[in-house]
Amino acid sequence: MTIANVRIPDGKPNGAELTPELVFLEHGPRVYNLARRMLGNDADAEDVTQDVLLQVVRKLDTFRGEANLSTWLHRVTVNAALAHRRKRATRELREIPDPLELFTENGYHSQSPKPWSATPDLLAQNKETTELIEKAITELPEIYRDVYVLSDVEGVPNAQIGEMLGLTLPAVKSRLHRGRLLMRNALAPHFEKAEA
Repeated sequence: MTIANVRIPDGKPNGAELTPELVFLEHGPRVYNLARRMLGNDADAEDVTQDVLLQVVRKLDTFRGEANLSTWLHRVTVNAALAHRRKRATRELREIPDPLELFTENGYHSQSPKPWSATPDLLAQNKETTELIEKAITELPEIYRDVYVLSDVEGVPNAQIGEMLGLTLPAVKSRLHRGRLLMRNALAPHFEKAEA
């Protein structure tokens, strides 16, 4: 079977042919955005996107259509980003801050969070706010960033995240909770009401 005669199983009209060009045009930006959010910088995301798209060229004829093409690309992208991160981790060691240090032994915030001056929905429409959110995602420790991006940005169910990352469901939930706490603390200074 050649790439030219693979049929698109999930929604292309008139049995359109699945070609690398079609995949690049329709799915390339999403591959890049997922890699960017998982890896935290443009250069690494570009490398992973290139790797994923090269894999598509090489392996498109193995795509059996048992899942949506977007699901397959999503999994390939996550795996490529994780592999890229493992390579990068061997070059650099980082200390991962524990978000639980922000809380007392009984689970309360060590400092009371101030109410936000505006809802995140309204502020997210602002380009500056979007940049703040992306920066906060980038600064999340990797073990929390992966789960946070896959769940809260990409909308992947927790069980599927566990399968992708090799984690138990409780580990996914724990990392997601901690990632959300870190995001809240990173964004709070920008959204809290000013003291009168």
